[in-house]
Amino acid sequence: MRYRLSVLRLALCAVVLAAGCSTISGSIRNRLPAPHEVEGGILFQYEAPAARVVTLAGSFNNWGGHQGRRPLRFGIDPMSDPDGDGIWTTVKPLPQEGTSTQFVIDNGVRWETDPSNANTGMEEGITNSLVIVPRTSSTNTRSSPAP
Repeated sequence: MRYRLSVLRLALCAVVLAAGCSTISGSIRNRLPAPHEVEGGILFQYEAPAARVVTLAGSFNNWGGHQGRRPLRFGIDPMSDPDGDGIWTTVKPLPQEGTSTQFVIDNGVRWETDPSNANTGMEEGITNSLVIVPRTSSTNTRSSPAP
């Protein structure tokens, strides 16, 4: 009798463990690449399957038109998800070597740094993602100084 109870408990634990592992593995996201140079600019990607709108804000666009403005305006530099897979993308030429960015989800409900970008910087007490564009990059919108 004790043996049957032990086997039953072991089987129950195995079922609970398997259910928990499948839930965990279903919530682990694929890691997207950090922002990188592509034709036309820097490719930004952000995974937000439940989002209705995602925009890219940063020092290059006056924080999406928010800095110093009241009421806030949303919609500058929108990202797109044409295939509906929850991965929002945009390609943006950047004007300077170091650019601070954040993703703005659902018209400001959330502002988030890029989880795929390990480079961060502080600006006015806020941690932002930092994108480094080399001076020689073809995406840099400023002309490089003559040698």
